[in-house]
Amino acid sequence: MGHVFAGLRPRPRVIAAAAAARRADVRVGILSDSVGLTPSNLYDGYDVDEHYDAVVLSERHGTRKSELEIFRLVFRELGLPTEERVFVDDTQQYLPPAAELGFATVHAVESARTVAALETLLGIPLTGKEPDRLIF
Repeated sequence: MGHVFAGLRPRPRVIAAAAAARRADVRVGILSDSVGLTPSNLYDGYDVDEHYDAVVLSERHGTRKSELEIFRLVFRELGLPTEERVFVDDTQQYLPPAAELGFATVHAVESARTVAALETLLGIPLTGKEPDRLIF
C-alpha cells in the first residue's frame, strides 16, 4: 500500500489553516477512511493524535465514511454543538451524510478555495505562515 499511496501528500495550506483554527480555540479533528495501518501507515510521522482534538480513522473504529456512525463518532469526540460543526472532504459523496447530521460542509477541491470557505464559515482568518513541519 505504501507504493500505491507514495504520491499522496498533505496539503500545506489546509494543514496550516487547521493549525490556525486550533490556535483560535476551534476544535479540529481528522475523519479518514484509512486503507489499513499496517504494514504502511499513512499517518506515521505526523503525530495526528497530538495535533488534533479528535482522530477518527475507519481502521481503528470499524466504520467508514458515508455511514452515519463515523460522523457521530467524530462529533462526539470533538464535543461540538450542531451549529459549530464543519466537515471538509475532497469526495463529494461524503458531504450529504455529514450535512444530514448538522455539519456545514465544504467540498475541498482546491486548497485556497477550501481555506477561504472555512474562513467565511468560522469567521476567523486561517491564512498566514506555512508550517515548518506538516502536521497531517
